Amino acid sequence: MKTAYILAALVISIAVGFTMWAFSSAMTPYVNIAQARKMGTAVQVRGKILRDSTHVPQYDPQEKALRFWIEDDKKEQIEVIYKGAKPEAFDTAPETAARGMVRDDKLYSDNLVVKCPSKYEGGKNPYEKAVGK
Repeated sequence: MKTAYILAALVISIAVGFTMWAFSSAMTPYVNIAQARKMGTAVQVRGKILRDSTHVPQYDPQEKALRFWIEDDKKEQIEVIYKGAKPEAFDTAPETAARGMVRDDKLYSDNLVVKCPSKYEGGKNPYEKAVGK
């Protein structure tokens, strides 16, 4: 009977350890571009998507790779290479958050979240109830 308790404790310990490992790998810190270049680990970087004559976003449908530049709040810039389907709202998105690692001064991203432009900017909050109407 003692062996069963030891075996159960071992299985539970392994399950808890695996769960903590899975959560730690999923929790990627948000950093600026300068910090991302120094860290050498997976990070998340937020930035404005640059769209000018020298920073033209390009999507290669055969390689399923999106290449573009972002600029953080400290005016640092980095090229992002995202492997995956191009997000639907990317062409109109003003900003993005990219998760990945910096290699060769490029952010190789495996997850991309784009900020959708709000059609309610400058207007009333669509969720507020009209009073007296």
